[in-house]
Amino acid sequence: MLKRSNPDIGYMAQDVFDAYAFTQTIRTGNHIYLSGIAPLRGSNDNVELVGEGDIKAQVSFCLDVLQRCLAAEGAGLQDWVAHTVYGTSMTDLHTTAGIFVDVFGEFPPTSTWVEVKGLFVPGQMVEITGFAIIE
Repeated sequence: MLKRSNPDIGYMAQDVFDAYAFTQTIRTGNHIYLSGIAPLRGSNDNVELVGEGDIKAQVSFCLDVLQRCLAAEGAGLQDWVAHTVYGTSMTDLHTTAGIFVDVFGEFPPTSTWVEVKGLFVPGQMVEITGFAIIE
């Protein structure tokens, strides 16, 4: 059975998901897929960029939201198996490697980092998407 949800975890309001026709979390069986997690919060009329100009703050926020999304499905970082990290500067993104090491510790997922020209809102420097498998 497929379950779609936008968990109320202090991230983006439901109207953002509705306005852009996407779902934050989709679960099917023991697989959990997460849409891109951005350093944003608020409603469609008032989207706030978290950590403007600070790649480390943006990455930390995204990883915190990722953990809250997983927890809403009864999962944790040990279940996170793969992610893609999109950044507007690979040089800046490299400076965040230690944050990923600290967060994932003994459960590092497969990972791809990609440099992109731009993201959802001006000033956004990173977005993270991926999936988990619960055993």
